Amino acid sequence: MRDLRISVMDRCNFRCPYCMPKEAFGDAYRFLAAGQRLDFDEIVRVARAAAALGARKLRLTGGEPLLRGGLAELVGELSALDGIDDLALTTNGVLLAQHAAELKGHGLHRVTVSLDALDPEVFRRMSGGYGSPAAVLAGIEAALDAGLEPVKVNAVVRRGVNDHAVLPLLERFRGTPVV
Repeated sequence: MRDLRISVMDRCNFRCPYCMPKEAFGDAYRFLAAGQRLDFDEIVRVARAAAALGARKLRLTGGEPLLRGGLAELVGELSALDGIDDLALTTNGVLLAQHAAELKGHGLHRVTVSLDALDPEVFRRMSGGYGSPAAVLAGIEAALDAGLEPVKVNAVVRRGVNDHAVLPLLERFRGTPVV
């Protein structure tokens, strides 16, 4: 095992129909209480054990990992582990502009950002009505400015919903360090 993904937060600030739809994760849904999630010491112990067994790449995921308070401190601890060559974060990007520089300063290497469309209406359909492409693009720019490269973009393509939005995404990032 060379790669380890660690979900640091079960909550998300989006309700994408393909991941965390409102119908299943509405107001009545009970997410984990803070005491039920792995604390940072437990996460570091798991990562250290994985590194000792040969893991070289750690990816922090969620839900939305940027909703987890103190994430930069966790990144700092994980980046200091022997054997870890690549520390990455997967995010929807809406909060990334606020955190990119701090995360880089604590040792994060790169980010993968989910962005399903540039058109605001199509974006809202894909995100369950939350966030904006402008906020995600600001997060991507902040990540680039902080040196979190390469920035990778993930897009889920749904026939009849955003399949027409793929080419504008590709065009937007042509010639940039965004992969």
